[in-house]
Amino acid sequence: MDEAEVADAFKTYGGAVFRRCVRVLRDPDASRDVTQEVFVRCFDRRRGLRSGRELLGWLYRVATNLCLNALRDGRLRRDADRRLATALPVATEGPDVRLLRDVLRDLDERTQAIVVYVYIDGMTHAEAAEVAQVSDRTVRNCLARFQRTGRLRLGADFAPPQQEGSK
Repeated sequence: MDEAEVADAFKTYGGAVFRRCVRVLRDPDASRDVTQEVFVRCFDRRRGLRSGRELLGWLYRVATNLCLNALRDGRLRRDADRRLATALPVATEGPDVRLLRDVLRDLDERTQAIVVYVYIDGMTHAEAAEVAQVSDRTVRNCLARFQRTGRLRLGADFAPPQQEGSK
């Protein structure tokens, strides 16, 4: 990619990246900062990137990782507590949100990203696998790890969202 293609990528995908950040962070100002950082990284790595669908997947991965880093760093802790309390289905009444956040914190970055893709963004396993550049089986394993960790830490069952074609 050259500089003009990075500018075109921002025009084409900037809104989608921003909406993705707002969905995770629930903070428009922080989302603007993360979106800007995503495209700074895109510019810095422009020679190794390809345009099109592959680029969109890369932008989503970078945006997700930067959002998770911001949440992990505690800069947006209050918003993260509220988001986690309302976004993830839990079988028990009133779970301790700090423990719920800790469940995600205990997991590796790939698993965290896949949990966000499936539980927050509503992606199918196939969509999450494509964006994360992993197999469908890896997505299922990461979600199972999340569910297992949730049961062990909280005694809660994080029921997976229904997938198309599943019974």
